[in-house]
Amino acid sequence: GYMVNKSEKTLKVVGMHCPSCVSSVELFLTDVDGVDEAKADLDSGNVEVKYNADKVKDEDLVEAVEEAGFKVE
Repeated sequence: GYMVNKSEKTLKVVGMHCPSCVSSVELFLTDVDGVDEAKADLDSGNVEVKYNADKVKDEDLVEAVEEAGFKVE
């Protein structure tokens, strides 16, 4: 079988104040080709992202968050 380089990362996102902010961040991240899952926590601002490290670079994740209108700390 073909091994996928699974990776996990926690991003610290600034500026999420409401549930729709959270959905928006998750949506933009899961939209990135190679991202399997994004789970944002409103209280802590942490977003756990599961992705294929062969396809996704850190910059891609940061860019997706910025496109959603937020900043990565």
